[in-house]
Amino acid sequence: MSFLRSVDRVIDAALVLALAVIVAALVGQVALRYFAHAPLPWPEELCQFLLVAISFFGMYRAFEGSDHISLRWMSRKWGLQRYLRAAGLLCVMVFLAYIGWGGWNLTQSAWHQPSTALRLPMAIPYLVIPVSCVLSLLAVGTTLWCVLSGADAEGPAEENGADR
Repeated sequence: MSFLRSVDRVIDAALVLALAVIVAALVGQVALRYFAHAPLPWPEELCQFLLVAISFFGMYRAFEGSDHISLRWMSRKWGLQRYLRAAGLLCVMVFLAYIGWGGWNLTQSAWHQPSTALRLPMAIPYLVIPVSCVLSLLAVGTTLWCVLSGADAEGPAEENGADR
């Protein structure tokens, strides 16, 4: 588990750094546009790429911490709650695998396509999709394993005593 915790820390640091770069690049762009009347061509594209990366890796971190919106409407007395949650998690895993596979194919086909302003191969920004989907698959798979084994029968909302 220490490897996964170190991956989480690296991703958290990268998310904070990406947000700081977005703020600095856009503030610099506004200042140059307003005062020097000479905007740079690359800050908008960089910020778009970083915002997409924040979204995808934020998805992984939300799966890791069970922070996505969830509905708790079924009574535990029915005994179906665990199986329905497992079915929902399995559907999420299928969706993540599909998106990750499509992202991998997109990445493989974009190595010779440069981005407009930064002139990076588009495969580099597209690589965010399969990497974040693999990490999210691991997080959802771990949650599914806990649900099926009964270790996570309560769920995060009931553990904290709060409704989400």
